[in-house]
Amino acid sequence: MLEEAPGVPGLDLPGLDIASVAHGFGGRAVNVETTQDLEREFKAALATGSTTVIVVPTQPQKAML
Repeated sequence: MLEEAPGVPGLDLPGLDIASVAHGFGGRAVNVETTQDLEREFKAALATGSTTVIVVPTQPQKAML
């Protein structure tokens, strides 16, 4: 875990569908896979004037500080 805080509640929630949670609260949500998708959806989110959640898949990596 990147946070290096094992056992802390709320940092590891497997199977959580962020887009569905946003929809449940009445927001707009999109999943993106590419940087082009992210750019398009970011511009669309700014144009809507309402809440938008953009879900971007990531892969944890060890911090090199």
